Order: sequence, then structure tokens, then C-alpha cells
Amino acid sequence: MGHIRRIRFASILGAGLLAMGGMGVAMAQGGISANMALSNTIFTQQVGSLDGKGMKLFVDKDHMKSGDLGVTRLRIDDATITDLCMSAPIKIPGLGDKKFQMLVAGPSTNAQNLVIGAKDLSGSMTLYQPRIGVDAQGLSEQAVPGSAGIMAQGLDASNQTIHASSIAADKLTAAGGKISVEEGNGGEC
Repeated sequence: MGHIRRIRFASILGAGLLAMGGMGVAMAQGGISANMALSNTIFTQQVGSLDGKGMKLFVDKDHMKSGDLGVTRLRIDDATITDLCMSAPIKIPGLGDKKFQMLVAGPSTNAQNLVIGAKDLSGSMTLYQPRIGVDAQGLSEQAVPGSAGIMAQGLDASNQTIHASSIAADKLTAAGGKISVEEGNGGEC
């Protein structure tokens, strides 16, 4: 005890950082790493408003534990989110069905290179300088060859409800956030 093999520790740490760096590059290039199986959990996000710069949207798939799921892949270079309420169902041994919940009031959530794999999304949106029908492979190497995508210089969205299988970002800041575990059908979202 109390003895650390420095070379072994450095090599394990280096391999872990290299793997994380590879996943970060995969996420930045279009989505979650193709080799990463997701948990089958669908997160619900309710957003008062979303102001985004540099938006790309195309059809893709997420690799879930139970098989592939078709998703709309939404990428936003720089996003400011107002009144975020995110929740997901969880099972806690001995306690049963519960809900993970994260609340961030006001325009306090910011993300750089935000990538969402959405099972579905609804709400109002305005696109600035949209280009509809662009080759999706020009937006991401993971996009289906020959499929169409949408890109825009900017995006204003309000009253959005997003059911997401994956959420990733290069940087995500949620100032003043509150995380809690609620009853399965309780909570705010």
C-alpha cells in the first residue's frame, strides 16, 4: 500500500486519455463513436429557448444496447439554452423506478459543438440562411451516402421537447443547475 508504479500508472493514464481523445474527435466529426454502445436510455429535454450559431441536421443512427436506432443528428457549433429541464428514467436497486432530473433556469446553459441524437423533437424554430437538401455527407462522414441534410448560419428555437438517445459537446456549462432524483412520475419534466 502507498506504493505507485509511476511508469505503469503513466502508461494506463496515457492510454485512457488517448481513447478519450479519439472519442472526442469522433463526436466532433459528427456524432458518438460508432463503437460505443449506448445504454438504451432516452433523455427528455424541455427547452424554453435555444439560440444557436452554425446548425447542421441530418439522419443517422445511434448504436443502442438493444440494436440500432434511427435518429436526427443535430449539431450546433455554439448554443445558448434557456430554461433547460432534462430527465431520464432510472432503476435503483431496492428503491424501484425513479427519475434523474437536471434543472437549469434562465439562459445559463452554454455548449460548444453540441451534438444531439434525437429520436424525435418538436417545437417552434426559425433558421437563418438555411440551405435545405445539401449532401449530408458534406455535413458528416457518418451520414448516409446520398441522403439530404439541412444547414443554417443560425437557429432560434422555442418550446422544444427533445427525446434524445445521445448528447455530446466539446464544452457544456450549466450555471446554477440543480440535479435530483425524483419519483418515477414526479419532477418537473
